[in-house]
Amino acid sequence: MSRLLDRSNILLMGMILFSTIMRNTAKNTIMRCEEAKLKCAYRTGCGSALQHYLTGCAPVLQGNDCSETCQHALIALTSTDEGKELMTCECENELCLQSKERVEICRSSVTMAMNRTRVSCRIATWICNADALCQTALAYYNKYCKSMFQGRKCTRRCRNSINILTRQEKAARLNTCLCDGLEEYDCKGIHKNMNVLCFGKIHHGYRDLNIEDKRRNEFLTPNMSLRGNSVQILVDRRLFLLSLFIYHVLKGRQD
Repeated sequence: MSRLLDRSNILLMGMILFSTIMRNTAKNTIMRCEEAKLKCAYRTGCGSALQHYLTGCAPVLQGNDCSETCQHALIALTSTDEGKELMTCECENELCLQSKERVEICRSSVTMAMNRTRVSCRIATWICNADALCQTALAYYNKYCKSMFQGRKCTRRCRNSINILTRQEKAARLNTCLCDGLEEYDCKGIHKNMNVLCFGKIHHGYRDLNIEDKRRNEFLTPNMSLRGNSVQILVDRRLFLLSLFIYHVLKGRQD
C-alpha cells in the first residue's frame, strides 16, 4: 500500500513539474525583438524584406503618414514567418517600443490589402521576393522569358520557369494579381504575350477576369480542353476528306 502511495506521489510531482515547465516555456515563446530581427536578417527572403521595411518605412518611423511604399514593405515582411515574429516580438528598449507604436498607423491599410481577393502585381512581386524559393523561381522566370516579354516567342525554358513559379506557395498572389499601371514594366503587355505566345489563347483583357473565379489563373495555365477540341476538329475534317476520296475511288471503279 505504501509503495502504491509512493508511486502516486512521484507521478503527481512529475505532473506538477511538467506543467510548470510548460508554463515557463509558453512564457518564453515570445521572442525578443533583437533576436527576431537577427533571425529575419539571416534569411534570404526575409532579410531583403526587412531592408525594404527599414528604408521604405523610415519616414513613418519619424512620425509621418503611412506611405504606399511602407505598406508594401510591411505586407512583404509579414508574409514571412520570421517577419510575423518581428510584429509580435518583445521590445527591450524605448526606441523599439516607439517604432512599433508609429508603425501601427499602417495596420488597417495593410490588413485591408492582405484581405483582398486580388492584389496589385507590385505587391504580389514583393511577397514573392520575400520568400527565398519564390524569389529564385521569379529570377529564372525573368531570365528565361525575355523573348516572351518582348512579344517574340515563348521558349521551352520560359514555359518551364512559369510552371515552376506557379507551384511556389508564395507565388499564389502573382497568379491572380492586377496590373495597376504603376509598374516599372509593361504589366498588361506581358500578361497578354504570355497568354497568346505560351498558351496559344485569345487575350480577353487582364482586368476583365472574374475575381471570384476559383480556377487557376487563366494567364498562367494552358486551357487543355480548348486545345483538345481544336485537335479533334482537325482530325474529324481529315477523316471526312479521306472518306470522301475513298468513296470517289470506289465509285469510279464501279463505273
